[in-house]
Amino acid sequence: MIAILDRDARPACGSGVPGLDPVPVETALHRLIEHFEEGVAIIDRSGRTLFLNRAAQALIHRGQLRLRNGCLCSGSPEHGAAFGRLIARCAIGAGCSVRLAGETGTLLIAACAIPGNAVLLRVVDPDAAPLPDPAVLQDQFGFTPAEAAIAIDILAGHDLAASAARRRVTLHTARAHLRRLFEKTGTRRQAELMRLLLLCPLPIPAADPICAGPVDLPSRPRSNA
Repeated sequence: MIAILDRDARPACGSGVPGLDPVPVETALHRLIEHFEEGVAIIDRSGRTLFLNRAAQALIHRGQLRLRNGCLCSGSPEHGAAFGRLIARCAIGAGCSVRLAGETGTLLIAACAIPGNAVLLRVVDPDAAPLPDPAVLQDQFGFTPAEAAIAIDILAGHDLAASAARRRVTLHTARAHLRRLFEKTGTRRQAELMRLLLLCPLPIPAADPICAGPVDLPSRPRSNA
């Protein structure tokens, strides 16, 4: 994780419940952001990186974003101006979004200004969006393993015939599974089913007891200027 957020710039974190220790809340939120399937970045208004979660670091590793002299920028030079305009609009307090499409792939970026002269970025790579965990689908909707497998195939873009072939069942059986998916989710159309299933969150890994204490974000060295 990259986290060089200035302690004094970090807003106070609390639960809003009098007498409740805010440390577990901060630790939980930090863990959620770290394992969030979308990229989350915090930069200052000059583009200097203050925080990157794991998904955002993966985008840099794949070349879809870049770090240049500590500043976050687009992975493709032709998108530099669009990325700069996004940050500039946030500098005047306007939330905005942009789509960057090129040889390195497509990124969907939403941005907003946050207190402390900073900008929050939410970055999505549509091609790398993870599919729901089959076990989660079984827990949430009561799917059987076979039904969950058909659901995952549909979400991955396979038609029912291709899914039946992959799962080595007849098309008649695959259609029966699909009907039960509709019944168990209260949906009627395949598009409606897909939209619902794509909203299912990925499981958050269990916390490591060794790391279950307060989150300590190191201070950025202060400038004497």
